[in-house]
Amino acid sequence: MKNLANYKVEVRTREYLVQAIFQMFFNDQDCTDIIDQFKDEHKNKKVDFYSFTLSLKSIEKNKDAIKDVLDNLGVKESNMDLMDKAILYFALNEMIYGTLDKPVVIDEALRLSKKFSNPDSYKFINANLDKFLKLKK
Repeated sequence: MKNLANYKVEVRTREYLVQAIFQMFFNDQDCTDIIDQFKDEHKNKKVDFYSFTLSLKSIEKNKDAIKDVLDNLGVKESNMDLMDKAILYFALNEMIYGTLDKPVVIDEALRLSKKFSNPDSYKFINANLDKFLKLKK
């Protein structure tokens, strides 16, 4: 993994994004309210709120399609930790609708799972993203 010191804004933005996705699922909250809240709470920090907003709105718009992808992978959302669900939604949304290279998305998803989720969650995340990529070929 490369040194992330040169990508502080991007890293922080993705960390906030995963937290916002978690909040959206946990509270069944509209993404516009979450965006406003994050902009207000983190206005003094360097965050790319443009990409944060685009990604969160994309996830809200495409959550049924992403859920279908998880179903096709054999992942039951009811058996999944909510933070793992947030990370998978971030990663799958970025792989399907976003602009980041897939290896970057996987590295980022693994980093986020190691930071925010259970110690072994990165294995679950990696296995399912790998399975998704193999099905797409």
